[in-house]
Amino acid sequence: MMVPKVEAAPDYSAMMKNLTAELARYEGRSPDKVWRDIARQFLDITKLRAASEDLIDGTIPLQAGIALVESAKRLVTASAASTLMRQGNFGRNMPKRAISHAKHVRLGHTIQGSYILPIITEVRVPDVYSIDEGMDVEPMLDLGVEEARFDRRVNTTMAHALTVLKEISVTRDRSPSISDVHDAVAEGVSRELCEAVSQVLTTGQVDSYDIDFEWAPAVMPPRLLVERVEFPRDAVFVVDEIANTLKRVERVEEQVIFGIITNCAAPIGEGSGRVTIQAAIGGRARTVRFDLDWQSFSLASRFMTERRPVAVRGVLHMPTGRQATMDVSGFGPDPSTMTLDEVLSASDDDFGLRQFPSQRDASQG
Repeated sequence: MMVPKVEAAPDYSAMMKNLTAELARYEGRSPDKVWRDIARQFLDITKLRAASEDLIDGTIPLQAGIALVESAKRLVTASAASTLMRQGNFGRNMPKRAISHAKHVRLGHTIQGSYILPIITEVRVPDVYSIDEGMDVEPMLDLGVEEARFDRRVNTTMAHALTVLKEISVTRDRSPSISDVHDAVAEGVSRELCEAVSQVLTTGQVDSYDIDFEWAPAVMPPRLLVERVEFPRDAVFVVDEIANTLKRVERVEEQVIFGIITNCAAPIGEGSGRVTIQAAIGGRARTVRFDLDWQSFSLASRFMTERRPVAVRGVLHMPTGRQATMDVSGFGPDPSTMTLDEVLSASDDDFGLRQFPSQRDASQG
């Protein structure tokens, strides 16, 4: 099947139309659906759906529509902030990069079906770092790759945080404890994320608020995330309770860094392994060292061999003129992508960040 490549060619549009029609006949689908799939190969699309049997069809009440658009901005900003830092309440300390990220994310035309507003993010990133240089050559962080990965990482944070929020506010048959809320913060839940969900449900004109995630077909999907999260209207009371708790409790503040492992060492006589990574921090490549327990250290050794990007969460120390270190509370593969083997096996082994006891947990025994 001939695929036109030169967009400036005078017959490009006609050739694309013929291509789409031929594919549609072969797949037994409409040309419009085929064209949409072609167009979104490098696009993550997050669909925000406000549903009401009585008040919402192809149109939406003005107040509910305004709330849906504002919720889109809050969801993106809160998720970008939690991709950088894990805090329960950002308030006026919202990271500048999170605010900047929300400015370049796009909104698409509303989609037929109740009332659906799509958030569109372009993701053109390689799945893993190259291994062609040989195992005797230390991998080097590519700042361009890391910058390109940020958009997908934000969407991954959003999907995971909303899944956790649904778990503690909808799925469980009890109100979440303060400990549950603390644990949710470590997974990306924040007061701002809760308020983004609550904003739509409190209009009184929406029966449910659904968020669907369509991952770009041309890029490996994130690690085993759900494709849809739904919040019924009566969940708003628990969501608001969680938001208020996050506003009151002592601030939990941890940084999340992404990078590639450059060295793994097992000092004799010590009960942990030492890992060194290169990570993009503040737009610069920085070397960070930290200690891991033996189980996590074995994972780190494997990820270094695979040139696999990793995510590390904890308290970052960057003294002037000295080695940056981190007190780690979570470690694992970068959750924004899967490897081909993981896609084929559909295993949930090593999902997300491996958790370590926090100081709060340790003090409680």
